[in-house]
Amino acid sequence: MKYILALLIISHCSFVDAQQQAKPVKIILDTDFGNDCDDTGALAILHQMVYSGEAELLAAMYPMNDEWGAPAIDVVNTYYGKPNIPIGTYTGDYVYKGKHNDFYNSHLTNNFPNDLKTGKNCLDAIMLYRKILSEQTDGSVTIVVVGPQRLLADLVVSPPDIFSKLSGIELIKKKVNKLVSMGTEYPKGDEWNIKICPDGAQVVAKQWPTPIYYSGFEIGKAIMTGERLISETPSTNPVRAAFETNPMVDKNKNRHSWDQTAVLFAVRGLKDYWTMSSGSLQISNDGKNVWTPNGKNRFYLVAKKPAAEMKKVIEDMMVALPREK
Repeated sequence: MKYILALLIISHCSFVDAQQQAKPVKIILDTDFGNDCDDTGALAILHQMVYSGEAELLAAMYPMNDEWGAPAIDVVNTYYGKPNIPIGTYTGDYVYKGKHNDFYNSHLTNNFPNDLKTGKNCLDAIMLYRKILSEQTDGSVTIVVVGPQRLLADLVVSPPDIFSKLSGIELIKKKVNKLVSMGTEYPKGDEWNIKICPDGAQVVAKQWPTPIYYSGFEIGKAIMTGERLISETPSTNPVRAAFETNPMVDKNKNRHSWDQTAVLFAVRGLKDYWTMSSGSLQISNDGKNVWTPNGKNRFYLVAKKPAAEMKKVIEDMMVALPREK
């Protein structure tokens, strides 16, 4: 039985890589800009993979309830020559179970070019999710979430609207190929993105109808990136500014690469970076998680390439200049 399961996982892994090499991966990025700077690094490498033809960035979503996140995302998109990428913001009143700091959002918004100026000029994120998904071919979209899963949980239970007659879960099942999440920890953990919105993470883990791939806390923790932004990119780079001003970086301006690894997998698949295992995920009411064997449609990444080599892969893209410029 174990042999058969191993063959199925290997076959599935090969399918994931082959599928993603065939054409650009359509990405919706769900990111909680502002608290940690790895979100900006993730968006930076995503833009480089858009340049290379590996990805297409359909939209970005901001799940937190403040007005500075969406324009800060717009700052980074503008820097990389893509100012018209749609951005949705959270308009609900959910109270998160942890403080979301403005370590760089308002700084970027007020000091770098952007069109939005405030999240009040954005579409509601659930409306934008439903609009974008309804316009895509069936089974073509990859969603990558590198923050709390409030928006995804709300999307699951969203009703039919002017964009689609389908319920949220029906729309996801029809249009989404997979969900990639920076969240949880293997074999058990108390990871930030999950514990600040545990009820949302529970809904997604239990009800999300497509495969979910978790790039866990332990995956990004081992890979420190950021220092080359300071020495190799100009002061006009907002990603550099986010790393320079964030108090959680180390003395060399490095930070753990949690969000970058999730985005990298979402676009490139396993390659020789990781292997993958399946499991069953339980999330408690306080946000702690436990993985157990023999799950269905839920997978977690396992590190394969040494952290120093992964650092180079990620930082090479983080420091690459905008091609339009």
